[in-house]
Amino acid sequence: MATPIFYLPALTTNPVGWAVLGVAGYLAYAAGRKAGQKSQEEIEQVGLPDRAVKGAMKSAYKAKLKGDAVLADAREKYGTMWREARDEVRSVKE
Repeated sequence: MATPIFYLPALTTNPVGWAVLGVAGYLAYAAGRKAGQKSQEEIEQVGLPDRAVKGAMKSAYKAKLKGDAVLADAREKYGTMWREARDEVRSVKE
């Protein structure tokens, strides 16, 4: 029984051997390329802690926007009352 090392010279000197080596090389290249794409996809995914922090930041920003809207409404409502009261005091004072 021959060992695989004896087949290597037959693969490198025969055109059929070139085809076999070419196909094996392409399959190795394709497998490496797929593995590289998977690892790149894993790198690009955002981790759970980062998603949790981002979710908390979004919630805080939404609360700030709602709070600003409430303050704007109160400022408009009570601002008018404040100006009226101030004008009344000034008119009584003068």
